[in-house]
Amino acid sequence: MPALLLAAGLALYWLPVPGLDGAALDAMGGLGLVGVLPWPVFAGAALLVVAFAVLLWPSRPQRLLLGLVLVATVVSLHALPAVVEEQPRFATAWQHLGFLEYLDRTGGSAPALDARWSWPGFFAAAAFVLRACGVTDPAQLAEVVRWWPLAVNLLALVPLALLARSVRAGWRARWCGVWFFALSSWVGQDYFSPQSFTYLLYLAFAALLLRWFPAPAAPSGGVLPGAETPPEATPGRRAVLLCVVLALFAAAVPAHQLTPFVMLGVVTVLVVLGRCALRGLPLLLGVVAVGWVCFLAEPYWSGHFDELFGSVGGLGANVTSSVSGRIEGGSATHQLVLYARVGLAGLVMALACWGWWRRRDAGYRERALPVLAFVPAAGFALQAYGGEMALRVFLFALPGAALLAALAFFPRAGTSEAERAWDRVSLAPLAALLAGLVLVGGFLVARWGNEAFERVRPGEVAAMEWVYAHADPTVRLLWLSDDPEESVTPALPWGSRAMERVRYVPTQAPRDPVLAEPLAEALREAGPDSYLIVGRGQSAYLELDAGYSAGWERRLLATLDARDDLVPVVRNADAAVYGLREAPRGSPEAAAPGPPGPTVTWTPWSVLGALSAVLLVLLLGAREFLRLRAAPGAPSSPAVRALFWFAVPLLLVAASALVHRFWTLA
Repeated sequence: MPALLLAAGLALYWLPVPGLDGAALDAMGGLGLVGVLPWPVFAGAALLVVAFAVLLWPSRPQRLLLGLVLVATVVSLHALPAVVEEQPRFATAWQHLGFLEYLDRTGGSAPALDARWSWPGFFAAAAFVLRACGVTDPAQLAEVVRWWPLAVNLLALVPLALLARSVRAGWRARWCGVWFFALSSWVGQDYFSPQSFTYLLYLAFAALLLRWFPAPAAPSGGVLPGAETPPEATPGRRAVLLCVVLALFAAAVPAHQLTPFVMLGVVTVLVVLGRCALRGLPLLLGVVAVGWVCFLAEPYWSGHFDELFGSVGGLGANVTSSVSGRIEGGSATHQLVLYARVGLAGLVMALACWGWWRRRDAGYRERALPVLAFVPAAGFALQAYGGEMALRVFLFALPGAALLAALAFFPRAGTSEAERAWDRVSLAPLAALLAGLVLVGGFLVARWGNEAFERVRPGEVAAMEWVYAHADPTVRLLWLSDDPEESVTPALPWGSRAMERVRYVPTQAPRDPVLAEPLAEALREAGPDSYLIVGRGQSAYLELDAGYSAGWERRLLATLDARDDLVPVVRNADAAVYGLREAPRGSPEAAAPGPPGPTVTWTPWSVLGALSAVLLVLLLGAREFLRLRAAPGAPSSPAVRALFWFAVPLLLVAASALVHRFWTLA
């Protein structure tokens, strides 16, 4: 029966997909792909949910079928745009190709060009791996970008399965938790980016900590620990696993500015609550993360001190900008997508709270999963993160929240005969089915509801290729923004080449498309070799997310075509590029990528601080490895205590040097 449901679900889902041609995709409105998908696609998605839920009824797990349905669900949900769209989706993924191109062409980074060069680890690793695999042609790189999200979501299932095994729960809860995670992964940070890469590192980091390094927790007052007993391991094996944990964190620190601090927050709270045996790990990891930011990310924070720390403590403002601030101003139809995102996130977190309560009611003391689910919310008190903090909070909270949500339906471990008998007659699989149907329907809306402007069109790629070909020595490309101060990321395939030779200038898009004189004036002020681009993706964003009138792009293009001082240098079905008929006098500025990174301002005090930080990391690392060799619960050895007291003065010197650097260079 489940096999037939799986086959029928895949057939219904995928057979109508070839009928989604360019004309159908061009008809997308405020609901994105959901508005143009044939009804059998929705029926197929529902059957995949039913197939998984049916597999939760038997007394024993059918692991092969459960795995097949889970993988088929992930492939179906995440591969759809890669199959139906001509170009890889999402504008920023194209920009990240530009980082690889710059590294390949120059052999170094350029911190003055973009803040992300202060965290170049992902780009350096990706460039190395792709070149080692012989993937250097732009068409091959585009295919990597196209299939990257699917690969990331499939790989995420592996640490999620390991994380689920750390929970003292029955097989239904574990499989259901991974399933809920897959159905709720609609945030959209899985594109070719440092965030998607470091998110996999975060999942593996959390899974290893909870599976192999939980602190011993004995039953208390008849209440059982919520964590599974870790597998037996020799000190040598635990030392190797600690090396892996440290390597995961060390790989995340130079790759992304946010993920290491989420990892640090999670392990710190686990240690404080007595759920992690590596008691010295928070200090060790904190020195590594803060040391990178202070020294090797200096070009970013020294010029963006207010942006980095200005919103610290502004909890209300950060939440508002991340939630309600992203819903205001869009079209009524598209607001349904944004409300669906808020509602789905609220549903998962509510189920997580319910799962914690049911576990407590069933006699289990659950500590680790709530840490994973709720500690990321501390990010609201630190930064607005460009209005994306709510998305990032839910992204990092999802592993713990999904497993807790599964425990809301299957709270018992199923180890006793009474619990197994209860599971056989329980209607929990039916309740999980209903939750799965809501989540998969919400996924299609929340994930693909922005596709009208997140889709990349062939004509937009052709227009950008023309811009790159004429960027000699430099070009200024004006693009239309509803708020040039805040909305500074265009919905077009920008930045994939010539990073230092094309300057992208957000320009106020007129609400009334007849009033195009400010655009011509902006072109004149931009100087020679300046152009204005009008793309369908950006226009769709302005109409759906910023509240511009329907048909705005068509009327603006007619206005621009009628002007005598402008001439279209590129014109196709998806984009138009305009230049001045009479170019302004002067010469275009030369490319100025700035000094190659890393750029560090060294003083005698900062040199001393850096050396102290390096020695501190070595001492703290050695201390953790020595502690692993001791028996659980044994008192610290003299060597461990000596390393701690040697580390204290080094910590004071390093902290003083960090404060001095921030004080003098900010």
